[in-house]
Amino acid sequence: MNRYANFAIFGATLAILGACSGTFSRTEVGGRVREIQLMDSATIVRSTDYDELGISTGESSAFFLFGLIPVTNPINMDYALSEAVRKIPGGKSLVKVRYWHETHLFFPVGTVSILKVKGMVVGAPPSDEEIK
Repeated sequence: MNRYANFAIFGATLAILGACSGTFSRTEVGGRVREIQLMDSATIVRSTDYDELGISTGESSAFFLFGLIPVTNPINMDYALSEAVRKIPGGKSLVKVRYWHETHLFFPVGTVSILKVKGMVVGAPPSDEEIK
């Protein structure tokens, strides 16, 4: 084979492996995305008398060897929601919640399924006593 054929084969191999990784762009949402859903709040919020503390994200993931055999704990929505709330001090719940499921392919090892949540954390801002 000549030199150009080797470069063509190498380039095609990189393109195929890049496509198998499941990430088409390195933006906020990656992998193969499905099931984008919206919900009002993570828990029942009986009042509108709360402070919006900021936007936060959380996630829960599971790894499948060869795409079939689960190796880690299963995906847990409660964990993803609590992780998002925990990131902002004084957070009590999440409102304006958006969640979706991503699948990242790592050829030939396996796949990672990720449940991601994003929303506005609400609660009371930390007082001066809590900061100390």
